[in-house]
Amino acid sequence: MSTGLTKNDSFSVKGIGILMMLFHHLYAYIDYFKKFDVSFAPFSQNCIIDIALFFKICVSIFAFITGYGLLKSIANTQINRKDVTKWSLTRLVKTLSGFWLVYVLAFIVSLLIDGRPLYIYFDGSRAKGVLYVLLDFLGLANFFDTPTLNSTWWYMSAAIVFILIIPLIYMVSRKVGYLPVILVIAALPRLLNIGYPGGTNAYSFILPVVFGMIFAEYNVFEHISEKLPKNKFASWAVSFVVFGGLSVASFVLFRVYPHHEGWEFNFGIVPVIIICFARFCIICIPVIKQVLNFLGKYSMTMFLTHSFIKSIYFDDFIYSFNHFLLIYLILIVVSLALAIVINFFSNIIKYNRLTNKLIEQMNKAIDKF
Repeated sequence: MSTGLTKNDSFSVKGIGILMMLFHHLYAYIDYFKKFDVSFAPFSQNCIIDIALFFKICVSIFAFITGYGLLKSIANTQINRKDVTKWSLTRLVKTLSGFWLVYVLAFIVSLLIDGRPLYIYFDGSRAKGVLYVLLDFLGLANFFDTPTLNSTWWYMSAAIVFILIIPLIYMVSRKVGYLPVILVIAALPRLLNIGYPGGTNAYSFILPVVFGMIFAEYNVFEHISEKLPKNKFASWAVSFVVFGGLSVASFVLFRVYPHHEGWEFNFGIVPVIIICFARFCIICIPVIKQVLNFLGKYSMTMFLTHSFIKSIYFDDFIYSFNHFLLIYLILIVVSLALAIVINFFSNIIKYNRLTNKLIEQMNKAIDKF
């Protein structure tokens, strides 16, 4: 039995991440639901808003998993220009391929529903409109601050940044270690008097990428497992007390120092605590692990599509269920159902085969140079 973070464990953690994301996008700000009659019983509205704001760390959870997985991958790659180029392009295509499929489907469907691409991209000249479409399709709209079909797609620009900087961080860490890298990332905005980079800025989430790399390189999960009691229940209980207590403390501290004041802690340290709590407590429970694993496998598509459901086209339907938990459950079910349909369509057209052929052709082209 693995004591690290397996591929299935990563899917389960992603399942937690997507659940946090949906809750965050439903209730983080009053403007999201103010025109609807939403009951938060038995909690107060402010309490649910605070929890939803705290769940912004879902981005850091995905960033951590990215750093963890890509470090495992690049550690088996020769550090030379050609191999790093092949590695980077392969990871970019694998990351963007799912987005490209959803983008094309969203473009066509929204064009038929209300002509959304026309007024999003082509409010000015036709040439600019074509450029905006291309940048959005490539996941670069947030990077260049250009129009996008869906504002939550800002993370695609961040994912591209993470893939491109991981080889650099990896090479630098070989020479100076990870501590100077962490210190520079955390200190640079303050030294330049920039302050909080922002909730849609890739820089805000580089720290969890680095922590993911550290956990992968130094087998931190395995070392934690070794320190825990050998008895399964005792191990679970100790983990629950330690990581559960730290998670609660993190939430309490977040309410005092919100993201814009303590972004390094909230987006860097806290997600590591939550992931440890998930790894050693939540996903140790078989039924819960299976559910989260299932959600995690569809998390990418759910992320890409849920805003069309929640914010753009079906907000009246989603929020019509009145109670906040029922609204949340409906959004989960509808988003998951849509993701399953898109995945089924992807299998029918053999989309993964097309993606693999693209990667193969790119690698052959690189080998010729």
